[in-house]
Amino acid sequence: MTVVVVGDNIVDVFEDLETASVGGNCLNVAVNLERSGIPTRYIGNVGADELGAAVLAEVQSTGLSVEHVQRIPDGSTGYAMIHLVDGDRQFGDFDRGAGVVRIGDEQWNALSGADLIHTSYSSELEDDVERLSRIAPLAFDFDSHIDDDYARSLSPYVTHGFFSASDRNEAEIDRHAQELISAGMKTVTMTRADRGALHYTLEGKWATEAEGIVAVDTLGAGDAFIAGVLAGIVASSPVEVTLRKATTRASTVCTTVGSLGLYVDRSLVKRITARH
Repeated sequence: MTVVVVGDNIVDVFEDLETASVGGNCLNVAVNLERSGIPTRYIGNVGADELGAAVLAEVQSTGLSVEHVQRIPDGSTGYAMIHLVDGDRQFGDFDRGAGVVRIGDEQWNALSGADLIHTSYSSELEDDVERLSRIAPLAFDFDSHIDDDYARSLSPYVTHGFFSASDRNEAEIDRHAQELISAGMKTVTMTRADRGALHYTLEGKWATEAEGIVAVDTLGAGDAFIAGVLAGIVASSPVEVTLRKATTRASTVCTTVGSLGLYVDRSLVKRITARH
């Protein structure tokens, strides 16, 4: 089965460390799926600048094809300023730049044959969600949008929903998850930071605990967890096995700086900070 991930990418700038890493929700998910051995295609945009070329080179080094990544002639590759506080990432200023995807005709063609599609809130593809859902079952990262108008407008088109619920209690999470399942979502996954995650289907509810690690950088851990869950869904793995592997993948990400272990040259970092 082939998963097509369509959406954002960005360069995360750790200004205090004078380093920068390749990331972004959808690109993080795509690379982690590729590393899990799942046939994956990534569709996105970068700027036609040195930074965009560096991003593409790093992505190609993972084995993930960049055939369907557009270079936007007048666009700049996006960046986000990151500060680490006791291992937890704190977001500063950002500019999504060309990473905010507008799906081109060739890219729509590349979606043909997908068995599963993933995108996210950070990709700003809300107007395309219904069309995407007609091509293949759709996975969507809602972030913290659980019970607001944003979630209600998109949920009917989503097969596998992912939500960040670290500020919700379990009874509240249970109620919202069951509502989503009853409305037709096939799986609902609620991540809760260091409290682990909860996963729901028509068959029941599963819980997984966070692994006891000392986090160096939590950036991208949620995206790695999403990729682990999607890998298990595609492989028809037992839920318990899927959640255990997803948790381990997310924990591993937390042991290094950057979401993917892919870095751009420091000279480019200085140019990014100059833009900032």
